[in-house]
Amino acid sequence: MPLKPKLLPRDRDVLLTIGRFRMLTRPQVKRWFFADVSEPVVTRFVERATAAGWLGVERLGGNGMQVFWLTKKGVEILVAEGVAAADLFPANGPAAAKDFDHTAAIGDAAVWLATRAPAPDELLPAWTLERIFGGRLAAIPDLLALWKDAKAVLAVEVDLGTEPIQSVFLPKLGKLCGVLDRWFGGMRATVLVLVPGKRRMASLQASLGELASRVAVEVTTDVICR
Repeated sequence: MPLKPKLLPRDRDVLLTIGRFRMLTRPQVKRWFFADVSEPVVTRFVERATAAGWLGVERLGGNGMQVFWLTKKGVEILVAEGVAAADLFPANGPAAAKDFDHTAAIGDAAVWLATRAPAPDELLPAWTLERIFGGRLAAIPDLLALWKDAKAVLAVEVDLGTEPIQSVFLPKLGKLCGVLDRWFGGMRATVLVLVPGKRRMASLQASLGELASRVAVEVTTDVICR
């Protein structure tokens, strides 16, 4: 009778994070959980987790970067370990083409925040917030980071430059600031918008008006080390 695969502590952490963020790339997983070890260690994790049926893996274009997602079997093993099923996003493949770039960019922002010092106590993507708060939030950030001791909250919006600034993006930012005030009134709350280039940054900064004191705008590649 084959031995039941053993879930190691780091396996649990990696699978939980992949399940929480819907999809992570191999470079993201490497920086987040395996920064101090060599690539063969990552490969052994991937091989062990896929053999157990916990992890789904695909190479972009057949021979490109690996992308990971949590399978239903992965959810089952994590739930058996005490993880709440509502905190996990099982999938059958990578994010859909229309959502792929945005999902990957949120993963990049999450890795950047998780590997800072001090790291956030909580790091929640939009789909987790939707499950937690249901329809009670007028606006949901792409990523929410909480530092409990510092009583600080950072709401991150990853902007790919596809939404009109005046008619769509600014109203969204206004609603988001209102949400932060209502739900995190006792904390220092900031909105960080990551944009694809300096022209987009300049246009958004020039349009912020009274939101300028609450919203920081940065070029993604200037902030996040890929």
